[in-house]
Amino acid sequence: MSNSSWKDQIQKKWGPHKHCPICGKAMAPDKRLCSQACNDNYISQEKKQKKKGRRNTIMMIGCLAAMILIMFVLPFASG
Repeated sequence: MSNSSWKDQIQKKWGPHKHCPICGKAMAPDKRLCSQACNDNYISQEKKQKKKGRRNTIMMIGCLAAMILIMFVLPFASG
């Protein structure tokens, strides 16, 4: 059995559909999310990701500043 015939069988049984990226339920292919609850969950997850990304960026900048301080400023301060 080839891969396309398997897909054809699924298409005949269920019709055109895709799955919600949040909960995994089947939904119409033209929708992005299946319900308002999943939309709210998606927005909440997106906000958390952005906050985490900002925090990581600040930590990286802080570590870079500390490394520059240790490598270039402190050796000249003691001598």
